[in-house]
Amino acid sequence: AAAQSLGGDVAKGKQVYMGTCASCHGPNAEGIPGLGKNLVTSEFIASQTDQQLLEFIKKGRPATDPANTTGVDMPPKGGNPALTDEDLINVIAFMRSVNKVKR
Repeated sequence: AAAQSLGGDVAKGKQVYMGTCASCHGPNAEGIPGLGKNLVTSEFIASQTDQQLLEFIKKGRPATDPANTTGVDMPPKGGNPALTDEDLINVIAFMRSVNKVKR
């Protein structure tokens, strides 16, 4: 069964992504070596529900997390505490639009 989508606006999500996430994940979401992972080919994104991704982005992933393969902290909300759940849901919609992994 398909995971429950939280909806989200891809265009608004791209705007937020470009302002916050692109500095580590790149303007084309293809990642920046030593900073952020490639979101286009991310099995992690494909394997998570929208709700799981929302919780993940809100919490971030410290470099000390064994699942962190970059050795760099992913700060909560990408380091932008002003982002709302709606902003993050829009970013998730954008990430889904660029992720090419079949789920």
